[in-house]
Amino acid sequence: MLTFKSTSLFTRSTFLFSTLVLGLFSMQSNAEQKQVFGEYEVHYIGLSSSFLTPEVAKIYDIPRSRALGFLNISVLQKTANDELPAALNATVSGKIRNLIGQSRDIEFRRVQEGKAIYYLSTFRFDDGDMYNFDLDVVPSNAKQKNFDVKFSQRFYEED
Repeated sequence: MLTFKSTSLFTRSTFLFSTLVLGLFSMQSNAEQKQVFGEYEVHYIGLSSSFLTPEVAKIYDIPRSRALGFLNISVLQKTANDELPAALNATVSGKIRNLIGQSRDIEFRRVQEGKAIYYLSTFRFDDGDMYNFDLDVVPSNAKQKNFDVKFSQRFYEED
């Protein structure tokens, strides 16, 4: 788990929330970026790490680069009484594959801020290329032992 010394929880959460909102607006698709597995939801967002502000990149120890992709995964479980879903611990692993079939493993690290839990990863990409992501997500309390999360996204080098 990452620890932070001088930045308040509110400030860190605001940075990450701002990053996620920025990423959502930068996506070309209007579809919500989640997959539902019964009472569980796996949310994902991918963007160039150059979209991160220098402050956010520093807090989360993510290099900012036009050719470095950033993935943020969260696993939520629906709660009773239609309250907000609860964040869950999970094991997240996966592969990234380009359209000519070259693939490599991607590793995630866990970040927790209060009740929020995120799984972060970075990877190199070529400008304008489409990438397929095959993730294996295993929530800590799931009856079904793993969820296959598959999505594709094109990444662009941004200034």
